[in-house]
Amino acid sequence: MNREREAELRQWIDAHEEELVRDIRKLVRIPSVSRPEQERSDDTVKAAHCMMEIAAQYGLHAENCEDCCVKILYGAGENEVQVWGHLDVVPAGEGWIYPPWECTRKGDFLIGRGVSDNKGAVIAVLYCLRYLKEHSIKPCFRISQICGLSEETGMADAAWYLTKWPAPDFAFVSDCRFPLCYGEKGRCVLTLKRDSVPDVILDMSAGEASNSVPAEAVICIDRSAYMGDRKAEALQLGMEMREELSGNTVRYTVKGIAGHAAAPDRCVNPIGLAGMLLKDGSGLKPEEKHFLEFFQKACLDGYGKGLGIASSDPVFEKLTCAGTVLEMKNRTVTLTMDIRYQPSVNAADIVKQVQKTAGLYGFVLSAEEHRDGYCGSIDSEEVKALLSAYDHVVKDGKKPYVMGGNTYAGMIPNAVCFGPGIPKDYSELELPAGHGGGHGCDEIQSISSLKKAMEVYVHAFMNLNDLYEKRSRKEERD
Repeated sequence: MNREREAELRQWIDAHEEELVRDIRKLVRIPSVSRPEQERSDDTVKAAHCMMEIAAQYGLHAENCEDCCVKILYGAGENEVQVWGHLDVVPAGEGWIYPPWECTRKGDFLIGRGVSDNKGAVIAVLYCLRYLKEHSIKPCFRISQICGLSEETGMADAAWYLTKWPAPDFAFVSDCRFPLCYGEKGRCVLTLKRDSVPDVILDMSAGEASNSVPAEAVICIDRSAYMGDRKAEALQLGMEMREELSGNTVRYTVKGIAGHAAAPDRCVNPIGLAGMLLKDGSGLKPEEKHFLEFFQKACLDGYGKGLGIASSDPVFEKLTCAGTVLEMKNRTVTLTMDIRYQPSVNAADIVKQVQKTAGLYGFVLSAEEHRDGYCGSIDSEEVKALLSAYDHVVKDGKKPYVMGGNTYAGMIPNAVCFGPGIPKDYSELELPAGHGGGHGCDEIQSISSLKKAMEVYVHAFMNLNDLYEKRSRKEERD
């Protein structure tokens, strides 16, 4: 792109900022939470229809792919480039300051569930297609923007899509931070169960989503084992705890810092805190303390040390391990563990060791899910085209990276992650620790970062166009 075209692009993006925010808000106002037992919920379908209406408003062709995903098409040609994002979100959870389903604007920032993960980016990509159409820029390849509806609950949408349509020539996922992610850790989700719970434990609960550290954990005990006021001890340990006495029940609510299960450095797990705090209660018997100790071992450190699975390597660094959902029904307690491990680690060894440690506390493995990690290459011409676009627009010298988060890139052939999560300082909002991130309370997206991403994406499409035209000319000569 020449300088005149680049200046015009920036002016167009600036002129459409209010529309961009308006369309993101339309999506955020739909609480499109996907759940494992209900992949196609009414609200995810509503989000799909909303996305199609927005696309149609700008003259773009959109298709509903059996309520599994939405496909928006632009351009024509032999090659296909797919851009994957998702419209489903994790539950809001507790502890928000701003309304999670409203999309509040504070200066440069949008606040609401899904603004960052991943509705803001999905609209930004759509606006790039709108820009190309309005300016009659016709690439020599087909662009398919695909918006999934169950990314947060296992990505059955992508698996289904690949059974219906061929893999693309190239794809990128708009669900990460720039400049580019070329590798992801594997993910192992384990459900641990114990049928015999000590009588003194009346109820236990925390979390809603297997990939999110909860904001709080609740443990109720029989008043006969009342430990006395534990709030002072909690404060000494840097915890926030609420204690309520009602009839024969003492209810302890322990606060943590919610966030993505793959980022324990930005979270504090309340399940582990509750186990650590309550296991030393003077009113408990040794076997009851032993039971509570398991939650400290399994959930507190975030890196699997207590379970004996800690590991690290030079590229992917540390394995992460988070207890995310705690439930008790009919005297049976279950704990869901989200473990992100390096591609060099054998998942079977992790499971074996977790079973061994959990067995010491009376827990057995009742369910498991696996997804292998990958480490790709940054040497392809398509990847270089993306990185060139980012370097041209942003000029910050940042390098490609690997991460613990799981995206569609691990399922789609020829795919990398190339997304608008440009780090932005939002300290001016004065939010509590842990607020602002994806899967956490008061999720934030910078509008200026989205606008910068749009500029990067248009440059990337133009670079890919140059690449495919060059290849076509070479094939004709050959």
